[in-house]
Amino acid sequence: MVRQKWFSWLLASLFSLLGLSLLAVALLPYGSMKAVFDLLAKDGDLEMLKPGNAIVFRLLVGAVGLVVLGFAYLTARRLWKAVVHFFGQLWADCRGFLTAPKDAKTEKGFLAAMLAVTLLGLIDRLAYLQGPMLHDESYTVVTFADTLWHAITDYSLPNNHVLNTILINLSVRIFGLAVWSVRLPAFVAGVLLIPGVYFLAKRFYDSWTALAASLLVAFSPMLVHYSTNARGYTLVTLFTLLILGLADYVRRKRNLFAWGLISLFSALGLYTVPVMLFPFAIVFTWLFFENLWAGPAAYSSKWAFFRYWLAAGLVAALLTILFYTPILIFTGPQKLFANSFVAPVPWRDLLVTWHARLIETWSEWIPGVPLVILLVLGIGIILSLAFHRKLSTSRVPLQLAALLAISALLIVQRPNAWSKVWVFLQPLLLIWAAAGTVGLLREIRLKFARNISLAAVVVGAIFLAGLVGAARIAPGLPGRWAAIGDVEATTIYLKGQLQANDYVVVDWPDDAPLWFYFLLHGIKNQHLDKNIPFTRALVLVEPVNGQTLESVIADRGPDPGLLDTQNASRLTTIGIEQVFVCPRK
Repeated sequence: MVRQKWFSWLLASLFSLLGLSLLAVALLPYGSMKAVFDLLAKDGDLEMLKPGNAIVFRLLVGAVGLVVLGFAYLTARRLWKAVVHFFGQLWADCRGFLTAPKDAKTEKGFLAAMLAVTLLGLIDRLAYLQGPMLHDESYTVVTFADTLWHAITDYSLPNNHVLNTILINLSVRIFGLAVWSVRLPAFVAGVLLIPGVYFLAKRFYDSWTALAASLLVAFSPMLVHYSTNARGYTLVTLFTLLILGLADYVRRKRNLFAWGLISLFSALGLYTVPVMLFPFAIVFTWLFFENLWAGPAAYSSKWAFFRYWLAAGLVAALLTILFYTPILIFTGPQKLFANSFVAPVPWRDLLVTWHARLIETWSEWIPGVPLVILLVLGIGIILSLAFHRKLSTSRVPLQLAALLAISALLIVQRPNAWSKVWVFLQPLLLIWAAAGTVGLLREIRLKFARNISLAAVVVGAIFLAGLVGAARIAPGLPGRWAAIGDVEATTIYLKGQLQANDYVVVDWPDDAPLWFYFLLHGIKNQHLDKNIPFTRALVLVEPVNGQTLESVIADRGPDPGLLDTQNASRLTTIGIEQVFVCPRK
């Protein structure tokens, strides 16, 4: 026993010495710290450590030092058994979570209906999977997704939705470069939103509400659009549904594994797009007030619940920092935290900016949706809040938690909130709309029709409408996939026209899609490099966007004095694209 105690103190002393040394290194002036790190490099110069990212190295080394000091404390106090017990509890909770009893008998019919709805939503999304590539998704592919190294280290622009970019890279590696393989991660996440919404609405409301909400999500024009756009917003939305469902689970049952999943999925969402901060705040705000109001019975006290709540939030933050570490080192914290796209809007411009963004969001959310449906959905959202105690299984309305969390973040951050920021919110709004309409109708029985619930009639009507739409779309899928857009058609035309020393000039918004299609069709990038000598320029002009030959050259071309615009001629017109050839002087 004495020997074991002596050995524990010796090991603890070594841990303490190492931990304090690491903390000391973290606190050194930059020059001294750089000299220490240079010892780790073969050539005596650790180039990745620069004044701009020194704070990252300080935090990492300091964090490791604190962890080592934690080891020293555990060793000195011989508390490693508590660590073993922690992981034992985590494993037991994992098994308990995965083997939780399912309500199979009463759910078979609804589950079959949900799977049918998912199939209809899949068909609706397949119709747009091969559509023309858009600017932002094309830029992601050619700039960030070309290598895994670029994906995890380059944040020169917030266009890099890192987790989504990683998945794009892996998809292209497996399936080859194609429009559909680039969009596959967003597409899969977008399809999974349908069952995800069903199971979330089922937890908070009832099966009829869940089925109605899944139908609304399946055919939402905006969600269909983002499901076929190689961006990270459907991933963020899916993580939102997951952490909300887990939040409802942990308020009912104490489970360490479920809390860990909340932390993990929150961090993965933040690693995809930082706008995940909004749903993260909603979940933790709702859990806070739900516990404060009701006091979960599965925990010994409200404070016991808050310990889990606080630990889960801290772990999510630490995991997020860990995921972003390569970017913090190689791109620097300024690009992540202080780029122009996330800078707060000045107070003097706030109301004007938010008004413009609100109108933009509204116009993106409602294309092709009849006014009467919008009114019904809006009334449903209001009714879901008014009759919350009757409809929902929770004490605190999630709607109020969302309003509080979003309002607080808007005031603190003052973001230039583009419409895409709020993609995660639409499935929640559709759940609340379904709860306030179908949820209330489930109690109304039609005696003349075998006492069937009116909710079943409404859901059945929506399902039939979706079935008819899918039946019309499915036969035309091969034709839709074979069709090509103007930019790709222009690329194919250019491939047959380009000569060795030609330079192609293209302006926004067609620049990134053209880069992508050049890559897809095997055209050399040298034709897009104005620094390479050229004999003539092929200029793409899009008059519908106000472009002229002169404006495109001025914006993206070489020195206008190098080109003989007076003798330029139009080669062809493809859709809205005009192709001019302009000789060099």
